[in-house]
Amino acid sequence: MLDITTNPNNRLYLNQQSNDIAPSTFPVNSDLFNGAIQPLNIPGYSAESSFTNPAVSSLDQKTQIADFIVANPGAGFSYSASDRVSGDVADAQLKPQSQSANINADPLTGMTSASGLNFSDPGNTLSTARNILGVENGSISLTDFVGVGDSHDFYRFDINTKSNFNLRLDGLRADADVKLIQDRNRNGVADFGETIDYSLESGTVPDVINVPNLAPGTYYVQVSSFLGNSTNYNLNLSATSIPELNIPTPSGSFNSNYGYGLVNTNAAVSSTLNGSNPFPDLPDLGGNNWALDVMNAPEVWNQNITGNGIVVAVVDSGVDYNHPDLDDNIWRNTGEIAENGIDDDRNGYIDDIRGWDFVASDNNPMDLDFDGHGTHIAGAIAAERNDFGITGVAPNAKIMPVRVLDTFGYGELNNVAAGIRYAADNGANVINLSLGNEFYPSLVNDAIEYANNKGSVVVIAAGNSGFSQPDYPARNADRLGIAVGSIDINGRMADTSNRAGSTPLDYLVAPGVDIYSTTPYSTYDTLTGTSMATPQVAGVVALVLNANPTLTPAQVEQILTTTANRNGLIG
Repeated sequence: MLDITTNPNNRLYLNQQSNDIAPSTFPVNSDLFNGAIQPLNIPGYSAESSFTNPAVSSLDQKTQIADFIVANPGAGFSYSASDRVSGDVADAQLKPQSQSANINADPLTGMTSASGLNFSDPGNTLSTARNILGVENGSISLTDFVGVGDSHDFYRFDINTKSNFNLRLDGLRADADVKLIQDRNRNGVADFGETIDYSLESGTVPDVINVPNLAPGTYYVQVSSFLGNSTNYNLNLSATSIPELNIPTPSGSFNSNYGYGLVNTNAAVSSTLNGSNPFPDLPDLGGNNWALDVMNAPEVWNQNITGNGIVVAVVDSGVDYNHPDLDDNIWRNTGEIAENGIDDDRNGYIDDIRGWDFVASDNNPMDLDFDGHGTHIAGAIAAERNDFGITGVAPNAKIMPVRVLDTFGYGELNNVAAGIRYAADNGANVINLSLGNEFYPSLVNDAIEYANNKGSVVVIAAGNSGFSQPDYPARNADRLGIAVGSIDINGRMADTSNRAGSTPLDYLVAPGVDIYSTTPYSTYDTLTGTSMATPQVAGVVALVLNANPTLTPAQVEQILTTTANRNGLIG
């Protein structure tokens, strides 16, 4: 999750209780909270956020973080899928601002002083933090000053594997404080809630931070003077990699980071058809279709398997069913006569010819989300294979729009559960849930179990908090559904993607970084997050079911986990 703080005025919740709990500072492996939880919200929805401009041309591709969920576990439990924060990163943040710390290390101690680093940038802000190398599986020691005219020092470092992190600030002549920060929204500012841990020891007592199981990613250390006091300091940083956990299971080796691996369309469908060998390789499509290449989808299309006859419900913010790259692939309820005001098919919903809007309680599930979250997901699944725009993983599948999230990406628990049940009752073979939260949603979990029992394969985003295990309901994929994490074009797991965890569950990864897809008003956009990875897997499920519609959800999950590709994945 991005910066979580309490804000009871953000939306109406039921059963609110004040002063239940302090705002989270996100220890990476937090076991979450016990007891009553007060409503939470992501400041990414506040006025400070960078919202997508609906007037921007489809040619102006933007990269955004597709964040996940926020919730209150009472009767007004809220789900959200958020893509509110700009993911654009300034060049200055990406380019190393110093040489390797190892170059000037003391040959006797292996330690490096700040003067030896020859920093060209003062590093007084997060966006100009001094880049240091050698923290992972090493120990870096810096000496510097904070005080009058230089109240903050920032250091940046990367770790590529899950690690136990240790920090010590000592050698003080006056009080100073230290924080460990992750700039989750990549805006170059230490926003509230992005502090992972901190130490505020008084006086000259050393400050110590120890974070076990720190997830791979980019981190910052902030050293600050207290009340303008001036002091020299010594800063020691180290991170010791933790071996990846591989657990033998009936589906093969389960990795604590990427689960069973990258979903493999070719292997999954050829296995479904009892093929001893995968289908022949085809040249990569390239460009915005890189995700299809990574998952080996064109090889399956070449066998005339494109999702025909399969219905995928997008339980989300709605779908722009008039989009020219989607309009021919929108599900139609053949048991309903349009606009006659009668519930012809007696399913409890009048004139639901193309799905249902559980937010407005009407038959118009149009996507009204600021960023077109649901439409983006629908395109990744089943955008038409034509001469323009993009092509979905299953370009002949049908999309059932089910709106459960409002304009700001929030949704009430009862609506989410009702939307899942609606999809299952109306024949959805696959249900895409690019939503979730950190707290156990029993009502939603019951709906997923209901859908599973009716034969729907439920595919669920793992979440974007950078945690070592998925959010709910994806965490229940040991019993129900498929959990999905996010990777980039190089096979590296996204820093923000929740990992698989130590308990074996049906967890796969799929492309979810910089995914180009459909957005409302005939436009296209680039979004990032497990919300974008999930429809890739949902599309593969549609192809598998196109190959063999008689498969049960358990059989589909078994096929996908046993055929996943574990090669070349990073952290």
